Amino acid sequence: MLLQIKDTLIPFWDKLPKDSQFFKHYMQNINYAKLKNVAEGKAEEEAMHFKDAVDKMTRDHESAEKSYSPMGNRKRVPYV
Repeated sequence: MLLQIKDTLIPFWDKLPKDSQFFKHYMQNINYAKLKNVAEGKAEEEAMHFKDAVDKMTRDHESAEKSYSPMGNRKRVPYV
């Protein structure tokens, strides 16, 4: 009885021989899926950072176009 419970708790791939082609392929696919999920998360995070930076630069550019220099004779235009 106890062995049956223990057997049901062990994932099927742990029961396979480690040098089996199926085991190697299965574990490789699991690792690929994990790496893919991590890479997608990083890409989304970096995309948000770039979007925030573009928004900030746009706001700074718009506010600089509206403001005047201390001398009062030229508009301030930031470099693009």
